[in-house]
Amino acid sequence: MRFIPATVLSLSILGFVYAQDAAIRDLMNKLASKETAVRRQAATELADLGPDASLAAPALRKALRDSDTYVRRFSAQALGKIGAQTKDVKDTVSTLALAMNDGQKEVQLAAVESLVAIGLPALDALLSALKDPTKIPQVRKKAAQGLGKIGPQARGAVPVLSELVTGKTNTKTKKKDLSDDDIRIDAAAALGKVAKKEDSVALEALKSVSEGKQKNKTLQKAAQESLREINGTLPKKKNK
Repeated sequence: MRFIPATVLSLSILGFVYAQDAAIRDLMNKLASKETAVRRQAATELADLGPDASLAAPALRKALRDSDTYVRRFSAQALGKIGAQTKDVKDTVSTLALAMNDGQKEVQLAAVESLVAIGLPALDALLSALKDPTKIPQVRKKAAQGLGKIGPQARGAVPVLSELVTGKTNTKTKKKDLSDDDIRIDAAAALGKVAKKEDSVALEALKSVSEGKQKNKTLQKAAQESLREINGTLPKKKNK
């Protein structure tokens, strides 16, 4: 086996890093191109690089104000792929939170999905989206899923999730591709991940839809599964 000196390896690695940084800076410049297709492609390529493209986070945040829907969408997706491992993750979360108010549904969904990917640093933004009745149901549904993925550290969301499970979604959007029950299902599932046995408000909310006759069997099943997760077993039904 041929021996390669450590110095040579170090220089090779350093050269690769410099080359990658140069490529990322080139893509950052292309994000400011006058050509829409060039900006779209730059955002897509940065998304493909994932965490390695963290240097481009400020440029991607700026691109969320682009006039083109696809540039905004791809930039939001890229920020999610970069994730939470950046010093300026708070700025990214704030920018994505604003993007959930974008005029285009595709951008809103890309923003919330990226917040879900970022995880714990995006907790407050996800909770705020879940509570907001003016957000489209798909965004609120994704926000509930994201809180569930965060797990016990999202325990502060228990009151809101419990309220949603009992049917108080208060959706105010005019067009709905999903029913309020779709939000309730994910809220019920999330409670199983974030609530503890002492969270009586969660237990009562889940019991209210897990027992008796329910039209929405998917919601009932989600509530039952969450009760299993919290208690370790389904509670016994009360005798009539």
